[in-house]
Amino acid sequence: MNKRVNNFVVNNKVILENFSFLSILQVSNLLIFILLIPFLFRILGKENYGIVIFAQTIVAYFSILVNFGLNVSATHDISINRDNLFKRTEIISSVLIIKVFFFFVSFFVVLILISLIPSLKNNPTVYIFSMLYCLSEALFPVWYFQGIEKMKYITYINVGTRVISALIVFLIIKKPDDYFLVPLLLGSGTFAGSIIGLCIMFSIKGNKFELQSLKKIINGINYNLPLFFSNVSSQIYVNGNKLLIGSILGMPTLAFYDIAERLVNMVKVPISVIGQVLFPKVSRDSDVRFVHKIMTFATIVYVIVYVLLFISADHLVNLFTGVLNSTAISIVRILGLSIIPICAGVFYAELILIPFGFIKDYAKVRIGSLVFYFSIVAILTIKDFIGVLQLSMTVIIVELFVLLYSFHLSRKNGLLNLK
Repeated sequence: MNKRVNNFVVNNKVILENFSFLSILQVSNLLIFILLIPFLFRILGKENYGIVIFAQTIVAYFSILVNFGLNVSATHDISINRDNLFKRTEIISSVLIIKVFFFFVSFFVVLILISLIPSLKNNPTVYIFSMLYCLSEALFPVWYFQGIEKMKYITYINVGTRVISALIVFLIIKKPDDYFLVPLLLGSGTFAGSIIGLCIMFSIKGNKFELQSLKKIINGINYNLPLFFSNVSSQIYVNGNKLLIGSILGMPTLAFYDIAERLVNMVKVPISVIGQVLFPKVSRDSDVRFVHKIMTFATIVYVIVYVLLFISADHLVNLFTGVLNSTAISIVRILGLSIIPICAGVFYAELILIPFGFIKDYAKVRIGSLVFYFSIVAILTIKDFIGVLQLSMTVIIVELFVLLYSFHLSRKNGLLNLK
C-alpha cells in the first residue's frame, strides 16, 4: 500500500505540487471572502452593495471579450511548446496584443454605455473603476504559469496583492457613501498583481515580447472564436441571473442573491483547482481513464459536500449577512445542488473535449446551454413567474444540460474509450 502511494506521489509530483499551491490560493481567497464580504454588506448596506455587484457583473462580460478564450488556448499552446523559445515568444506576444486591444475596445464601449443608460450614468465612477478588473485580465499571464505548470507564481502574486487590497478596504471604507471606492481599491490590487506577473514571466527562461504581424494576430483571433463564443454563452447564463435580479427585483434582492451565490461558489473551488491543475497534463498525455478516475471520486465527494451545505445553509447566511433571510437560505440550497452536475460537467467539457481538440463541439455545448437558458427565462417571463428562486432553479437545469450534452459529444467522438 505504501509503495503504491509513493509511486503515485512520484509519478504525479508536479500535479500534487500545483494542486497544493492553488489550494493555498483558494483557501486564502476564502478567508478574505469570509472577512471582507460581510464587512462590505454591513457597511455599504444592501442597496449600495447591490450597485457594486451589479457593476462587477456588467464588467464580467467585458472580461470575457478581453480574455477571448485565450486563457484556455494559450495554456494549451504553452504546455506543448514550453521548450521552444521561438513559439513561446510568438504565443506570449500574440496573446498580450489581442488582450490589450480588446481591453481598449471594452473600455470605449463602457464609456458609451455610461453616457446612454441612466442607471449607469448615476454611478459612472463605479463602472470605470470596475474596469480595472478587465485591465488585469488583459495583463496577468495566468495562462503562461498554468502552461509551464508553475502555479506557485499565481499563488504568491494573488495572495500577496489580495491581502494588501483587503487590508486597505478595511482601513478606508467607513460609510455607505464609500461604495464607489470598493472597485478602485480591489481593482488596484489585481492590477498590481498583473504587473508583477508580467515581470516574472519576462524574467524567466528568456521570454520576450515581439510585435507580431497583423496576419498572425487575425489568425489568433479566428482560432479562438469558438472558445470566445463558448465563454460568452456560459458567462451570459452564469451572470444573467444577477442582471435580471438587479434590473427587475432590485438591488437589495441582488445583494442577498450574491451572498448566497458566493457561499455556493466557495464549495466549487476544489473542482476549479482540479480542472486548472489537470488541464496541462491532459493536454500532453491524453489519458481519459485518469480523468475518469478523478471525476468519479470528485463527484462522490461533492454529493457529501452538498448534504453538508444544505444542513448548514441557515448558519452560513446568518454569519455573512447578520440576518436569517429565508430567501437567501433557499437560494443557497437550490444553487448548491448545481455543484454535482458542474463537477462532472467540468471533466467532460473542459478536460476531454478541449484537450482533444474538439473546440467546436465544446462551443456547441456552451452555445446550446445559452439557448436553453434563454428559453427557460422566456417561459418564466411569458408565465409572469420570474422570481429569485425560479431563476436559481434555472442554474441547476442548465448545468444538467451541459453535463448531458458534453457527455453525449465525448461519447460520439469516441473519446471515452481512449487509453
